Amino acid sequence: MIRVVGIGSPFGDDQVGWRVIEQLEGRLPPGVALSALDRPGSALIQSLQDTDWLILIDALSCQGKAGQIIRIDAQQAEAGSSKLSSHGLDLAQTLNLAAALGCRPRRVDIYGIVIDQIASTGLGPAVAAAVPQLVRIVEQSLWHRPTTTAGPNRA
Repeated sequence: MIRVVGIGSPFGDDQVGWRVIEQLEGRLPPGVALSALDRPGSALIQSLQDTDWLILIDALSCQGKAGQIIRIDAQQAEAGSSKLSSHGLDLAQTLNLAAALGCRPRRVDIYGIVIDQIASTGLGPAVAAAVPQLVRIVEQSLWHRPTTTAGPNRA
């Protein structure tokens, strides 16, 4: 199974993962599950059962221009060499725990949009403009994927 997970919260630009998931509804090939979570923790690990390919989408609090789309290497994330989430939670630890439990998918793609503000009610203009761009990136990736997928990594 392929799973796309948007991580977010109801606050300002941090909603970006959820907004991407909303816009992906009805646009993806069969066999792709969409979900929105509020943090990369135990709920994410539970959702990885039988997942071959995981695509994570989150808001990024990092240097860069608001609205910039960044693809993060999963191995770099698992090594803990970058701050990946605006939530103050550690996505690297979550992925490492999934590997230790034998439920880490073989393929993990991580996308983020650099955010500007969390203390507002909606997305800022630059972040809102980046959402459809990231939707297209994910959509193209899934429609043009190889026809065969390996089973989940249980090692």
